[in-house]
This record gives sequence, structure tokens and C-alpha cells, in this order.
Amino acid sequence: MRTVLKTLVALGLTATLANLTLMADGACATAAAGTCPATAAAKDAACCASKEACCKTTATAAANTCPASDSKLVKVSYRVSGMTCAGCESKVTGALSKIAGVSEPAACAESKAVKLAYDPTKVKEDQLLAALNKTGFKVEAETIDLKVDGLKCGACSDKVSKKLASVKGVQEQKVCHEGQKAVVTFDPHKVSRKDIIAAIDTTGFKVVQ
Repeated sequence: MRTVLKTLVALGLTATLANLTLMADGACATAAAGTCPATAAAKDAACCASKEACCKTTATAAANTCPASDSKLVKVSYRVSGMTCAGCESKVTGALSKIAGVSEPAACAESKAVKLAYDPTKVKEDQLLAALNKTGFKVEAETIDLKVDGLKCGACSDKVSKKLASVKGVQEQKVCHEGQKAVVTFDPHKVSRKDIIAAIDTTGFKVVQ
């Protein structure tokens, strides 16, 4: 009788251990499924959570997966008076959109701002002004954001700032050595972007284009 009982107890323990093992395996599988990508596609999706990481690590990514570089584009904004409604805004953006090399034109009648980006190898600054003038509205000022190499301290910023302030047609200017840039607002009828860059270059610092 004792032998039979021992056998039953042994069998019961073996079954229990087997069930515990299966439960543990199931829990591990569930946990793994919840924390790790199960397929190559899932791994790619995790990689591409950051477009930059995707560009660097996913060699097989499609060309349109990662953003194209727009480093060649020049971004400018104009202060244009005379716009009073959405129709005015459409008139301005429509005129700019017709110029090959211009992208992202936007206009706001309330703030009098017109913004766009253009490829300087395809578009001349005079073309932009001519297109805006043809709309019947008045261009009062243009603002450009320039990257200036070599600025290391406040004295550097002051040197460039004083030079810009002396240029006829410049209305406002702010030079920051921390960000190595100069933001200049000027009357495009009196001075050009090219003239602004030339003025900065004479100070010994270099505008990065």
C-alpha cells in the first residue's frame, strides 16, 4: 500500500512540474512577444521610428522614406503691404509658384508676411521682387537668415553687427555668435542679399552658403 502511495505522489509531482514548465514557457513567450519585434518588418519599423536612424541604418529603405536634403534652398521672408484678404494671399502665392525653383510660398494678409524657399541656381532675387511687384502689392522689406562661420564671442558679433548697421538699406540686424548666424532685415530696393553677404565677408568672417 505504501509503495502505491509513493508512486501516485511521484506521478503527481511530475505532472505538476510539467504544468509549471509549460506555464513558465508560455509567460516567457508572451513577454518576449510584447517587448521584442517578432519579424524583420517589425524590426525595420522600430528602426524607422526616427527618420535619421532609418537613413543611417536601413540600407534597403525606399528613397521616399527619408526626407530629401534642402540645404541648397535659400529661405526668405518679405513684408508686403496691401494684402487684405485670402484672395490677396492666393494672388501672391500663385505668382510665386509659377517661378521655377520656388517652393513653399506662403502669404498672410494679417501679418503682411510672405515666406518662401528658392534655389539660387535657378532663381534670381530680382525675379522674386518682380513677381511680387506685379501683384500690385508693395514689398517693404526682406529678411534673411545667414549662417556665419568664425563667430566665437561677443566682440565677433559686434564687429559684424556694426558693419551691417552701416550698410544703406539695412533696417534691422541681429548677430549671434552662439548660433553663428545673422538675421538681417533690409529694403530689397536699396540693397540685395548679395550685398549683405559681401559686407559680412569684409569683416573677416565667412557666410556659409
